[in-house]
Amino acid sequence: MRFASLKPECLRATVLAACLAAAATGAAKSEVTFFGLTFPDRIAGAEIEASTDNEKTTAGLGYRVTYRWPGWSIDVYIYDLGRTSIPGDVGSEVLKSQLRQAHGDILEVQRSGVYSNVKLTRSHVMRDSDGRARLDCLDFIYVHETAGPVDSFLCLAGWHNKFVKFRLTGPRHAGSTAEAKRFLDAWIGILWP
Repeated sequence: MRFASLKPECLRATVLAACLAAAATGAAKSEVTFFGLTFPDRIAGAEIEASTDNEKTTAGLGYRVTYRWPGWSIDVYIYDLGRTSIPGDVGSEVLKSQLRQAHGDILEVQRSGVYSNVKLTRSHVMRDSDGRARLDCLDFIYVHETAGPVDSFLCLAGWHNKFVKFRLTGPRHAGSTAEAKRFLDAWIGILWP
């Protein structure tokens, strides 16, 4: 449609409709806060797409925030599983156990047939700028039934008596590890400024 050919009253209505649509879209993409953690609307090139309140159905499962980043599926979770104390030490048995559980969840999806050829390629710790261990991470490759070969990154932290879990999955390519690291480093800066 060419705006120059519209009558002034139609142009105003079209512009108003576009502004209202943009405002409605913008509202869905604004930052959200759960358990005292503010999820920025944009971080490291990704922007909020949606959030899910898992507490409504099952106390302890917390919240999930989905970020949109071209080619990637990114979910950030904050939850406590009903625990009153979750350590911040990535070497703690509480966090190690939760990371094993998350790894098991990936293997369960493989058993369902959605993923195939799941391979753990690396286990590592990400550190903040002062060298403190902040995220315990597992890197995977697998084949997704609809997306094809993917690189997937799973990281977990303890923060203010909550688990914070990151799940990033994108098409397998040479730069995926650096892209995931950029997103996770930005989050380390938010969690531990």
